[in-house]
Amino acid sequence: MIDRFGDRIKELESVVREIAIDITTGTVVDRLPPEKVWETAGPKVSMVKELIKELREYLYILKPEKVPTIQQSVTGIFERLDLFQESLTMDRGAEGESSQASVDELSKALGEISEFVSLCRAIKADPSEIIESILTLRQGRKSDAPSMAPARIKYLRDLVKEAQSSYGEITELSTKMEHQLSAIKEECEELYFSLSKKEEE
Repeated sequence: MIDRFGDRIKELESVVREIAIDITTGTVVDRLPPEKVWETAGPKVSMVKELIKELREYLYILKPEKVPTIQQSVTGIFERLDLFQESLTMDRGAEGESSQASVDELSKALGEISEFVSLCRAIKADPSEIIESILTLRQGRKSDAPSMAPARIKYLRDLVKEAQSSYGEITELSTKMEHQLSAIKEECEELYFSLSKKEEE
């Protein structure tokens, strides 16, 4: 499991590096029309999302007490990547403006992904004690970890329950915020339409 986790981290780093090179070498530049930007970067962005989803599951297992932090990081990345895609389809008057905005969002997303990779490596190097012991035993090796007192095991179990509860609260809050933002967006569109109609009259 740890080996596969490490391989996925390397894969994510590789894809992110390719995207960064595309930006710096001009493969993805603000002079390209939006559809060309997505045609170039879209498949790699989709691959990044899938890798992050898989890595997230490993992180939940290896460090359950960090679930809220992990989820917050992943949510931030996905929101940034969604903004990248959405900015390519928004009507900004000029194609160059739309492409420039999208590339800016993509660059910011790469920065957040780099932080996520650092989090992955940190957790890989220091998983929860009880998880590390279980993985060692499953691999058929003699565990070098010190024996764990029942109180310590109970403490870790409580941490897992607390993390799961926090994750549920974050998910619920995220859903509420999404609905509220959708409502605000709808109100803005109606207001814009109403004002535009008055100006035409």
